[in-house]
Amino acid sequence: MTTKREADILIIGAGTAGCVLADRLSENGRRRVILVEAGPDVPPGEEPASIRDSFPVSVAVPRYFWPDLTAELRPGVRRPYQQARLMGGGSNIMGMMALRGVPSDYDEWRALGAVGWGWDDVLPYFRRLECDLDFSGEMHGQEGPIPIRRHPPESWPPFCAAVGDAVLRRGYRPLADGNGEFGDGLFPTPMSNLPGRRVSASMGYLDRATRDRANLEILCDSEVRHLVFEGRRAVGVQIARHGEARTIRARHVVLSAGAIHSPALLLRSGIGPGADLASAGLAVTADRPGVGANLMNHPAVYVASYLRRDARQPAAQRAWSQHSLRYSSSVSGCPEQDMFLFAFNKTSWHAMGRAVGSINVAVYKSFSRGRVSLSDPNAARPDIAFNLLADDRDRQRMIAGTRLALELLDEPEVRARRHEAFLPQGYTAQGLARPGIGSRLAASGIAGIFDLIAPLRRGMLADGRVEPDRLLRDPRALEDFVVANAFPMGHVSGTCAMGDQAKATSVVGPDCAVIGVDGLFVADASIMPSMVRANTHIPTLMIGERAADLIAARIDGAA
Repeated sequence: MTTKREADILIIGAGTAGCVLADRLSENGRRRVILVEAGPDVPPGEEPASIRDSFPVSVAVPRYFWPDLTAELRPGVRRPYQQARLMGGGSNIMGMMALRGVPSDYDEWRALGAVGWGWDDVLPYFRRLECDLDFSGEMHGQEGPIPIRRHPPESWPPFCAAVGDAVLRRGYRPLADGNGEFGDGLFPTPMSNLPGRRVSASMGYLDRATRDRANLEILCDSEVRHLVFEGRRAVGVQIARHGEARTIRARHVVLSAGAIHSPALLLRSGIGPGADLASAGLAVTADRPGVGANLMNHPAVYVASYLRRDARQPAAQRAWSQHSLRYSSSVSGCPEQDMFLFAFNKTSWHAMGRAVGSINVAVYKSFSRGRVSLSDPNAARPDIAFNLLADDRDRQRMIAGTRLALELLDEPEVRARRHEAFLPQGYTAQGLARPGIGSRLAASGIAGIFDLIAPLRRGMLADGRVEPDRLLRDPRALEDFVVANAFPMGHVSGTCAMGDQAKATSVVGPDCAVIGVDGLFVADASIMPSMVRANTHIPTLMIGERAADLIAARIDGAA
């Protein structure tokens, strides 16, 4: 079935960037915009409590994610991998840390061929998206839809405060503004929420007034199968909605399905490495070797601790991340400010989560690269391989960063705030984290027993027990620990890299248009040509803001 409607702009994916694009591109009432999302809608004011919470409760709700999605972390090791599948995408389930990265991230983009995406070019868009509640001036905005706030040091709960003090004793500087001061140092983590609720991309950009625009249509529960072409021009998509196949036509199509599903849609539609497509039985629309390549993520290791009662976060304090340390590894071939360490004073919303803190370390300028591919074009999900720690620089830094985290855990002031250290997967965290009265009661009961009966607690945590002093004395054991427990964060990017149109590895040009075809754009984290030293949420909002201007200029000029 082919729908009679035709859009001027058809946006595929209502994740972080897609919500921005739908809002900005429909501001001009002469443009008819259709936004298509595979998952369910969460209209403003009707979001479930688990999403609205200013603590990331929603990350434990399975129905908010793509089912049956797995990824190969390293050769031979495959695990389930979470990717959001609902209106607002990852912005409705992620932890709300609101980092921009550092200016040289974007100057590197420009040097790689993404002309117009240097720091001076993107700063106005970072300012446009935010309403910073703490800072003003040339570095910050006050009129955007996304609030940015921080927890001042005097509000940091005991475990986090002890970790922060231990960091400062090592000589790191305290910084007030991690989004405006870019050297090494400890700073209050900027968060994209309000004290009482999350402010996701869908909440900030697709409010009631925006949804009421006559020229904007939103189709949720609509999974795109593939793009439709006439010759080399994209003219629409085929979707499956409520069991029915439909084709939606458009003058221009914008993929904003994220760094896993945007390249998968291109591959299914014949845009990608020509030899691979042909061997999979797909007709080649455009031979672009870079599609699906350059898969980037931040590798991380989290070490949890069962906290003493006097070290726990007050129940009324919803905050998740209070402070962050950005620092330089000094590993040869790596830039400055390439590492990130942050402590949580609670790890879930319930009583057991309040009893567990963690110190977490990540390589924030990683060099290992993976791939998104299609071994079978009829498979429900693409193949994902991260190649985690394949680059020796990542491996070295992850080991050194974990050593720092363990040394901090072993500092007397920190040790005085905790009991056993263990791996987060050492107890039934995921099951307990699902919101509901059963989880609340079970978590409360376990925490109560653990507080009262220390031998039982130690026994139940034994399988995941971490002994910092032993690992610090044994370099081989530490390396084995890191390799076995490093995991990819939710910061996938790079698989439709932006760059010079003359380079075979570039998928889109600096205007976000797909090279080799007409009428098709990509605008999401997949177009990042290199890794940013930040959680990807705020940079992806920025991409949506800047891409909206570039796409509008391109299509209005061609009208």
